[in-house]
Amino acid sequence: MTFDPEQLGQPKQELAALLKELRKRAGLTGDRLTRRCNMSQSKISRIENGKVLPSLLDLERILRAVVAPPEVIEEVIALARLARTEWQDLRSLRRRGLEKKQTELAALESSSTEFRFFLLSMITGLLSTPEYIRASLAHSPADVTKTSSHLVSLR
Repeated sequence: MTFDPEQLGQPKQELAALLKELRKRAGLTGDRLTRRCNMSQSKISRIENGKVLPSLLDLERILRAVVAPPEVIEEVIALARLARTEWQDLRSLRRRGLEKKQTELAALESSSTEFRFFLLSMITGLLSTPEYIRASLAHSPADVTKTSSHLVSLR
């Protein structure tokens, strides 16, 4: 699945609208859906208004309650996946500190069974050597010594 950075804000609203439409098509009020899903009315409302992303368990409960067909379930899951995809630009990473991103990635990697990280212009930080990091970030105004030394300590 390929993502364009411009798309990454839209799926949350599309997912919310689709879930609301599915509830209405099933002829359910928000109150009846909450009872079927064993969720609070405010949570359903926040999900349907795009204020909160539903968890996979929430999606499963809602889709079962509205008796969604398999092709709709696939669409909802794809939208939820896209809505949960993060896009971070280099400027925000530099502001936070690249070494903090390294720590975050290491924690994700250690707790994951499947890990996908897309970096269009360079090798993922945990796979690169300190020398590669220094060379690839030589043009950067950020302090790369912390980042490269932090990488060595993660190994």
